[in-house]
Amino acid sequence: MDLGKFKASRTRLLLWVLIPPFLISGIGLTSFALDQQSTWVLERTKALSEILPKVVAAQESVESLLQTFNASEAGRIKTEDELISFLQNAANNADFMVDSLKVERKVAAMSKNVPVLAASIRGSGTIMAVRSFLGDVTARQQLLSETSLQINQGGRSLGEESCRADITFELILFKNGKSGGEVK
Repeated sequence: MDLGKFKASRTRLLLWVLIPPFLISGIGLTSFALDQQSTWVLERTKALSEILPKVVAAQESVESLLQTFNASEAGRIKTEDELISFLQNAANNADFMVDSLKVERKVAAMSKNVPVLAASIRGSGTIMAVRSFLGDVTARQQLLSETSLQINQGGRSLGEESCRADITFELILFKNGKSGGEVK
């Protein structure tokens, strides 16, 4: 190139002097931005890879827990009549006399979106009979929980103190045919 062309045109000289630094700085800033973005993505991926095994392990433990609740279709209570029958059998086994038993469908008291069967039982027996009844019921049905218990001391019958008990249970209901543990 002829140096005279640059001296004759200041614009051409100015462009030849300024364009290379602008290109270098533009490419440098773009490279820096891409480097920062890839570093951020790498850190996020590392954090995710550290957390993901814990999440998978927790998910597997919840699934195994729900499978134990749904393990046997024969022992799973689905209707009001099955719950009444189950509670009456448990009461008979524990020598707990059931005076009244009422079952209704509603939503859980603790969580407003979980369907449950609520059972209210009024009965009488010894303290040991009440304790045996509660233990048998909660051991045989893991999704059946006691929500309230009121015991009033009655009199003496055959040397043992008898009492009256008002018990309320809630049984969490699951969709029929689903083993994944999704509630209705």
